[in-house]
This record gives sequence, C-alpha cells and structure tokens, in this order.
Amino acid sequence: MFVLLSLLVGAVLLQPICVVSKGIPEIISNGTAVSTKEDDIAHFTCTSRGDPSPFLRWERDGVTIKDTDEGVAVLKKSNATLEESHLFVAVTDSERRGNYICVARNAEGEVKMTFTIDEYLQEGLTSTDKAAIGISIGLTSFFVISIAILLKRGSNQMKKSDRRQRARTLSQSSHSSLSGAESIALVHSTPNNDDDKEIRDGAAANHDPERDRPASLDCTSSV
Repeated sequence: MFVLLSLLVGAVLLQPICVVSKGIPEIISNGTAVSTKEDDIAHFTCTSRGDPSPFLRWERDGVTIKDTDEGVAVLKKSNATLEESHLFVAVTDSERRGNYICVARNAEGEVKMTFTIDEYLQEGLTSTDKAAIGISIGLTSFFVISIAILLKRGSNQMKKSDRRQRARTLSQSSHSSLSGAESIALVHSTPNNDDDKEIRDGAAANHDPERDRPASLDCTSSV
C-alpha cells in the first residue's frame, strides 16, 4: 500500500514537468563557453521544448550551419517532449573560435541561445607535472654531465697516447742516428790491409841503399 501511494505521489509531482504549454519554444540548456586548444573538438548541446514541437538549428554570423559544412557535424535527437541538437566543431584555427547560436523555432515564434569557443588558456601545471618536469631535468643533467666526463677522459687518454707515441718516435730516431754515426766512424777507423801492403811494396821498390848509406870519411890527409 505504501509503495502504491509513493508511485501516485511521484506521478503527481512529475506531471507538471511533463506538461508543455503551448506557445514560443523554450531552450532549457544554458549557453556555455569552452576553451578548446588547436586541433581539438568543441561540443555544444542545445535542448528545447515547446508545443508545437520546436525545430532546432545552428547559425553563425547569421548563416545557418549545415551538417555538410567543413569541420562541423550536427546530430539531432528528439522524444515526445524534448528536442536536442548536438554541434561538434573541429577547432583547426582561430577562425573557428567565436559565437555559435542555437535557434529553436515553432509556429509561435523562436528563441536563441549563444554558445562560445574562447581562446585556449594554458592551464597551470599541477604538482605532479612539476615533479615530472623536475625529474626529467635532473636525468637530462646527469646524462649530460656523465657524457662530458667520459669525453674529457677520452681526450686525456688520447693526449697521453699521443705523447707516448711522440716520445717513442723521437727515441727511435735518436737511436737510428747514433747507429749511423757509429757505422761511419767504424768505416773510417778500420785499416785497409791491402792499401797498406801496396804502400809498403812501393816504398821498398824505391829504396836505394847507396843513397841512404852515409858518406865515408876520408881519413887520409894530404901532406
């Protein structure tokens, strides 16, 4: 019994809502303004009721928007008491921003409601975003410093290796120069036995015993 009573009370309370008075249609959705970034889609919903049932359309700058227009889509939904029209706008550039008008019209008249696409406002960074940015900066700095240290060590190793190579080259050059000088000295200091023999033979052939003999002293004195 209590359940039946509750249903009857509910029906009585809902009846005024379902009853639509004759006359100019009414738009029951509020006009909204959205801030949509580039390459995103703005979505507006216009809901109206009236008797006779209103016809909904969208316009901009006095020109009716059609579902076949580029960058927009219009979807309609209706039931016994309400009419809905959904407008989707692809915000590809700043020209798509501005006011879009929903028009509800029947035989008794028409009403309008304005919906707006505002300039996109960058929202503030949350604490999570700031933490993520801080971690990214820290990791980037760590890798940059590590790479710089490795490059510095590699440069030092190359310099040390270059110095060792130069020292080794100079040592080999000095050793080669000394070896060549010693070889030349040995060549000049080594006697040539054949040449000495020829010199001795020539001296013996030219030797004159009579010339080398001392003159005899004449011991006889004249009286």
